Amino acid sequence: MYVETALGPESYWDFIHQNSSYLKSFNDAMESDSHVVRLALRDCKSVFEGIDSLVDVGGGTGNTTKIICEAFPELKYIVLDLPQVVSGLTGSNNLSFVGGNMFKSIPQADAVLLKVYIIQPIT
Repeated sequence: MYVETALGPESYWDFIHQNSSYLKSFNDAMESDSHVVRLALRDCKSVFEGIDSLVDVGGGTGNTTKIICEAFPELKYIVLDLPQVVSGLTGSNNLSFVGGNMFKSIPQADAVLLKVYIIQPIT
């Protein structure tokens, strides 16, 4: 996705990474729905039966994965996001953060978590 700025078109990701307040707002929005995951886990524990590992593609700071990890500590988790997003984030014995590009490679796991958001330009 490209946005038109005073300097011309640029990728959405370049645009938000140039301004820390935009990036914080974006990350806050992405994490806000993670609380729904906590509620869903109470009634849907069977969804993780039979898997040993999960990769959260585009998982940001790992909030959703951490919630799942609390409920299922026996699984191995990988959060994949752009290097600048996961830089400096620390995991644990069963949670790791990997910098990369989902269009080039996704770490091997039994299951993939991919949340989709539609970003609509303001007109």
